[in-house]
Amino acid sequence: MITPAGHRLIVKPDEIEKMTKGGLFIPDTTREIKHFKQIFGTVIAIGPTAWKAFDDGLPWAKVGDKIAMAENAGYTIQDPYTEEKFRIINDEDVCAVISK
Repeated sequence: MITPAGHRLIVKPDEIEKMTKGGLFIPDTTREIKHFKQIFGTVIAIGPTAWKAFDDGLPWAKVGDKIAMAENAGYTIQDPYTEEKFRIINDEDVCAVISK
């Protein structure tokens, strides 16, 4: 289990397609680069001081929300037990909450 510290969030980026719409295979190295630049994901965990530094202190997102984040925000980590990849971003890198 990965727990965010301070004002950070853990986000599970949306999966990157393995093929283009035209049917071309996207190599793993290119997918890794795109994975880091992915701007959409789901909030998995929120640090204890997220959004506390802002005037109203109200959270912009909650666990389970689909969000848009800054393109190169944070960094990618891999859970050593499950090998899942996550992004750790700052609270201010949440650009929008996506609702249906």
